[in-house]
Amino acid sequence: MNLKTNFIHKLFRLSFVSLFFVMVLAGCRSNDLFGDESENVSSIEVRDYDANELVTVITDPQIIEPLVEELEHAYTGSTANMDLMNPEYLLLFLDSDDHIIQEFGYYIEELSLGVVGRYHSRELGALLSVTTELHIEETE
Repeated sequence: MNLKTNFIHKLFRLSFVSLFFVMVLAGCRSNDLFGDESENVSSIEVRDYDANELVTVITDPQIIEPLVEELEHAYTGSTANMDLMNPEYLLLFLDSDDHIIQEFGYYIEELSLGVVGRYHSRELGALLSVTTELHIEETE
């Protein structure tokens, strides 16, 4: 009986440790939208989605860095089989050489499509659960 009890305790501990690691790994999820370039985003070019005209450029790292982090770890809601209206803006995340790292559609109003968010990835065919509002001031 002692051997059986010892085995049950070891099995319980192993199960608990395994469950703990699964929970930790699930909490470290990442969409990997920016690959190894997430730290290299130096500006966000904001363009009118339909006219493809430059509206403004965001260069403030205090806006860019937290937004990139949020997008990297956001939950997503599939839009693959939906007929969506076009977003108001196209956001181009650029490196210091003005190469496009990533792009997203940006909706002024939050959408609720499985998740609530403003950022849409055509690459993923998904709305990202990021509601961070950008204060876009159109330059004349």
